[in-house]
Amino acid sequence: MSGEPQVPINGETPERIIVGETGLQKNLGYENRIFADRCESHLIMDDRHTNRRDGLHGGIHAILLDSACGFAASRAFSDDGSQLVVTLSLNTNYLAPPKDNHIYAVARVSHAGRSVVYTEGKVFDGQDRLLATGTAVLKKVGK
Repeated sequence: MSGEPQVPINGETPERIIVGETGLQKNLGYENRIFADRCESHLIMDDRHTNRRDGLHGGIHAILLDSACGFAASRAFSDDGSQLVVTLSLNTNYLAPPKDNHIYAVARVSHAGRSVVYTEGKVFDGQDRLLATGTAVLKKVGK
């Protein structure tokens, strides 16, 4: 499902924006942006995304990384990103808290085989401060 971005676009225009495709995406309010060389997942942080200390919950970093890495892996198998993949492993390294409420992950493929793709991602805030890094291994499923 494509739609209008919920988060302002600054700079390069994505090939595709995916809004509300899954229940998780709808409930958490994030969107995916597909570019030729990378995939991004963006959200505006609100009460749904906080921990007990009112900071960004670490699970949100992981969700955004998993989503961005998943679309990057999907693009390795299909130009339109329609190939389904499942995450075999996801590693997240937390570095800093955000300074504003725009949170986004950027992911790229580091190696692609016939059925398994290795990806690398980074999570930033709206001031482009690095919040977390991660890697994911994803496997092609279905046709």
